[in-house]
Amino acid sequence: MATPYPAALHAALHSGVPGDVDFYRRVCAGATRVLELGCGDGRVSRALADDGLTVVGVDLHEGLLARARDAGDAVRYVRADIRTLDLGETFDRVIAPFGTAYCMLSEHELVAMLARAAAHLAPSGLLTFDGYAADAFHADEGPDGPDEEGFLRRVVADGQGYDVFEQSDWTRASQRIDAHYRYVPEEGGAEIRTTLPQRYLLATQVASVLERAGLELVVLHGGFDQHAFDDESERLIVTARHR
Repeated sequence: MATPYPAALHAALHSGVPGDVDFYRRVCAGATRVLELGCGDGRVSRALADDGLTVVGVDLHEGLLARARDAGDAVRYVRADIRTLDLGETFDRVIAPFGTAYCMLSEHELVAMLARAAAHLAPSGLLTFDGYAADAFHADEGPDGPDEEGFLRRVVADGQGYDVFEQSDWTRASQRIDAHYRYVPEEGGAEIRTTLPQRYLLATQVASVLERAGLELVVLHGGFDQHAFDDESERLIVTARHR
């Protein structure tokens, strides 16, 4: 993150996509050991641990990890950079839900993250990650640049209500979107501004970045119902294995 993002606000707003937890539970069915990259406050890791799996969650945001640990579940949480991670262990499944891969702000960083995922993947294991589908708007002839700020939704963080407004800066050439959020306390007081920088991945680039990381594509889904990716898909969901 470019600037510190308060953990309570992050967890309240970035709370996943409908169906993602159940999808990852299906992905991990039959596994014993799971590694989650970018686990945040442990939303997905907790569900997998509840299924009886041995789960390790990794994130760089200490505040989010503190919230995860406070939940008191059976997950082992590790603070580390997923681009250089070296746990000395392997896992049946490595997952990176909810756009974790899009937090890699260059292709070099993304390949580094995927290579470290591959290094932690058991020989017959699977890597799965997801993000929003970007091919359609990337190909659109509309202009780059900032959009207008608009109301996003209301959230409650640690008992305090906030109206959240969003404005994004988009640069097509670098596949970069910087999402700016403004949290306005409903009970008055100073507003809080945060930024979440992202670099999205195109479906046409998936095979190449996987290959550079020593992986190969198994399947590309377009939604958590596991339909095949197409031009109408809202999600880009990648499952890969060792080459």
